[in-house]
This record gives sequence, C-alpha cells and structure tokens, in this order.
Amino acid sequence: MKVINKEEKSNELLGRKEYKVEIEFKGAVPSKADVKTLLCKELKAKEELSVVREVIPGFKSNKVQTEMFVYSKKEEMDRVEGYMMHKKIEEKIKKAEEAKAQAAEAEKPAEAEAKEEKAEEKPAEEPKEEAKEEAPAEAKEEAAKEE
Repeated sequence: MKVINKEEKSNELLGRKEYKVEIEFKGAVPSKADVKTLLCKELKAKEELSVVREVIPGFKSNKVQTEMFVYSKKEEMDRVEGYMMHKKIEEKIKKAEEAKAQAAEAEKPAEAEAKEEKAEEKPAEEPKEEAKEEAPAEAKEEAAKEE
C-alpha cells in the first residue's frame, strides 16, 4: 500500500487535524486497522490519538479514499469520539432489540399453531389405536370360529 494523494485540514475547535487520503493497494481492500497503521507511520502520528473514520474503495479500482482524524490530546479524542461511539452503540442496541422482538413475535404464533396441530393430532391417533386393539380381537374370534 502506498499513499497517492493527501489533503490536510486543521480543526482547532475539536482539537484535531483531518486528513483525506487516497491510498493505492494490491489484493483485498485494506481494513481500517491496516489503513490506520500505514497512515500513522506516514504522518508520524500516534496511533492511540488517531481515528480512521471511513475507507471507501473505488469501483473496479485498486484505490481507496480514506478519512482520518489525528487528535492533539487524549481528552479531546475521548470527548468527541466518545460521543460518536456512544451514539452508534445505542443505535446498534436498538436495532438488535427490535430484531429480537420481531423474532419473538414470529415464534409465538408458530408455537401456538404447533400446539394446536398437536392437540388435533392426538384425538385422531387415539381412535386408530382403538381400531388396532379391536382388530386383533376380531382376528382371534374369527380364528376360534374356523377351528
């Protein structure tokens, strides 16, 4: 992987530098962790103060557009990124809870239908068993008549 194009913007309000970088790669699209290590070496930044926001691969291309933030202080990073991560985690939790609720609702009618079917099958099976019991008795009577 190598860096092709790099744009730097300073954001003093949030205490960070914002980089938009184009990276050329071979093989599979690099992960955020791979991009982070490469850019931290290239920009001489600390990995613990860096965040790769997005990695966007080009269509039928071996290039990716990335956006990376390098914070000046750990406190600034925790303040800004902590809020963003908290928000994302809440969204994931809500989606997971909704999916569980839908799955539970789908299972309840299916279980009720299964119980109803079993209830209907049991009375139908009982007369068959009685018929089987009667059949051997009739066979014994016929055998006794033939003798």
